[in-house]
Amino acid sequence: MTRRRIRRSLAWGLSATLGLPIVLAIVLGLGGLLHGLGDEVGGAACQRIGLALGAAWGAALAVTTACNALAILDGEPRPSRRRRRRRRRASSLGRRIRRDLESGHPLAEPDRPS
Repeated sequence: MTRRRIRRSLAWGLSATLGLPIVLAIVLGLGGLLHGLGDEVGGAACQRIGLALGAAWGAALAVTTACNALAILDGEPRPSRRRRRRRRRASSLGRRIRRDLESGHPLAEPDRPS
């Protein structure tokens, strides 16, 4: 598939995925209203239309997922733009303790019981 065709299919699938639940809710609500008013035929028709819309919504979800996977796999890899990690600088207290330990300062050594 060409890139343009994949993108067009993805746009249609996304539109159907987002739009069909709204239409489905309206049709099922209308069917419930008609059924409540005593119109059995109209309520049954809305239920069947709702069933078809539900199946179309499931298909739209599958198509959108498949087209998204195709678009990702077909695209060129992005250049690596990894940030360099900052090296943690030792705090001034840590440098002071290390300097005291290296110089043999008597207060730097912890008291050890004999």
